[in-house]
Amino acid sequence: MDGVVCVADDRLYRRAEDLSRFLAALTSRPGRIHVDPQGVRDPYSQEGLLQAVRSLEVAVTETRVRSRRVSDWHWARAAEGVPHSGPRPFGWQRDRITLHPEEAKLVEQAISDRIAGKAVRAIAADWCDLGVTGTRGGRPNAQTVTQIITAPRVCGYRANRGELLLIPETGQPVRGQWEPIVVPDQWHAVCATFSPGSLYLHRGSGAPRLTGQKRMASRHLATGFLRCGAQRHDGTVCRGSLCAQKGRSKKSPYVYSCRSCGRCSISGPLADEALERLVFSEDRGAAKPPQLLRDRWRSGEMGLEEKRKVVASVVTRCIVRPGVKGAASWDHSWVEPLPERPRQAGWRYAEPTGP
Repeated sequence: MDGVVCVADDRLYRRAEDLSRFLAALTSRPGRIHVDPQGVRDPYSQEGLLQAVRSLEVAVTETRVRSRRVSDWHWARAAEGVPHSGPRPFGWQRDRITLHPEEAKLVEQAISDRIAGKAVRAIAADWCDLGVTGTRGGRPNAQTVTQIITAPRVCGYRANRGELLLIPETGQPVRGQWEPIVVPDQWHAVCATFSPGSLYLHRGSGAPRLTGQKRMASRHLATGFLRCGAQRHDGTVCRGSLCAQKGRSKKSPYVYSCRSCGRCSISGPLADEALERLVFSEDRGAAKPPQLLRDRWRSGEMGLEEKRKVVASVVTRCIVRPGVKGAASWDHSWVEPLPERPRQAGWRYAEPTGP
């Protein structure tokens, strides 16, 4: 490459860091030139550098003007009730205006069921049993169902960056150009069934996040500690988080399953037992909690939250190896500590054994 031809400086660099990297790359080999609509620039002289700095100031100003223009354009479209761009919303056709016959009925029924007191998890489970998938192909869960039924668009209202748009003259919400699924009273009613910390009305990268809410306590010992060890089609290991779900047998009332690939699942009680064995392992180099903690754990005096703190102080996380199809017995070695860095054990610390 002998040089660069640029028709506009703001297409080449818009920040001081971009200009610095560009000049360093351009002048890394002597003789290269920089050509713009005014002619040839000399990137090696002081005048050429000053000219580049002046053009940078113009480029930064132009970028700000364009950003404001785009933002104003989005707000104008929102005020006119034009639908959002991006993926097709669940319940509407690709034009984002016409209702999808099957999906719209599901949303309407879900809103009615939620107002009547049905749990969102149960609604999501019903959708999964019917084989319903999202507009991107994913399986519905409680969060996605909540987002769908509490979205202002279900009753025809237009929102932008988590803010419900109002008509300045009347103070009434802006109506969208699409067909609504329910009336506004139903939308207000379904939103009222959620506590303020559970509403998903704040959407978009610029939307304020709801803070100050207490995190729901874990109900199972190994929640958050297990990672999927299944192998993907490209040969890499999934390492997705295993989440607790309801089981289908008395021996396994709950199971830990990978939501990323869906190829790894393990009995909940057996996984908790394997994690307990790892915590109190006598292997050399393993972290060994004090004897007092072991006694309180095994006597039943220790609560679940305290047990989880003990686990967190000993291991970082564990990987679950997929079981062998047709294996007659359970192998605790399927759950093993996962190192944070190469050549590092998955243990946090080791209790000194010497004086």
